[in-house]
Amino acid sequence: MIKYLMRKTIYNSMDHDTQDMLLQLNARYKVIEFLCFMFWAVLYIFPLIPLFIIAVFEDVELSMTTQIAILAFVLINAVGLLVSLKVFKRAMFGFSKLLAERIYFLTCTKKGKALSKKDFETIRQVYEDLYALIATQNCRGYCYTICFEMCKALKKGSIEFIAVKKFSVDKDDEDDGKTFTMHVLYINNGWAFDTYSSRQYPVEKLHKIYKAKVYKVFDYDAIRNKSYVEFRDEQEPELARWSAINDCFMFRKEKKEET
Repeated sequence: MIKYLMRKTIYNSMDHDTQDMLLQLNARYKVIEFLCFMFWAVLYIFPLIPLFIIAVFEDVELSMTTQIAILAFVLINAVGLLVSLKVFKRAMFGFSKLLAERIYFLTCTKKGKALSKKDFETIRQVYEDLYALIATQNCRGYCYTICFEMCKALKKGSIEFIAVKKFSVDKDDEDDGKTFTMHVLYINNGWAFDTYSSRQYPVEKLHKIYKAKVYKVFDYDAIRNKSYVEFRDEQEPELARWSAINDCFMFRKEKKEET
C-alpha cells in the first residue's frame, strides 16, 4: 500500500523501472522522514481532542465553567502552536529532519554485513568527517571518494566500479544520451555499502536493483599506498574507454566526480 501511494505521489512522474529502483533504494528513508514530520501534525491536532470528545459524547453534561475552560484551553493551545509554527518553523522541521536521519542511520545504515558496529566506530575515530557524511545520509553524489576513504580507513574490503542503469529525480539534469552511469560501492563479506541509499545490501541483490555492469574490483592492497587523487588519475583513462564501450556516463553532474 505504501509503495503504491509513493508511485502515485512522489514518484508519479517517473517510468515504472525507475520507480521500482527508487522504491528499493529510497522507500525506507521516505517513510521514516514522513513519520517524523507527522509528529508536528499530531501535536497541532491535539488541542482539538477536547472539542471532538464534546461532539461525540453529546449526552455528557458539562457545567458552563467546564465548557469555558475547555474552549479556553483549545484557543490558547491553538494560538500558541500557530505562533510557534510561524516563529520556529525552520527549527521544527530541522529537528524532524535530524530525527529522521538518526533513526535511518541506526535502523537501516548500520544493518548489514559489509560494515559492523566496530567498523563504524573505526571510521568515526579515523575519519570523523567521513563518519558524519555517512551518518547524515550526505554521502550521495560522492561514491568514489566515500568508498575509497572507507576502504583506506578500515584497511580491508574493496571498492567496486559498476555501471548502473541511469535514472534521475532532478528535472534539471541534462540528458547525456547514455543508458548507464558510473557508480562505486564498498564491498566486504559479500555485502555492499551503497552511498546513494546509505544502506547495506548483499552484493548480488544490489547489482540486480541497479541492473549493473561490473567494471573492476580493487581490494585494499591495490589502494593502500595511493591517495584518492593518485588512484583516480591512474584509473581514469581505462575507465573512460570502458565507459564509452558500455554506454556509460562517467560523471552524472557537473562539479561532481561520481554518483
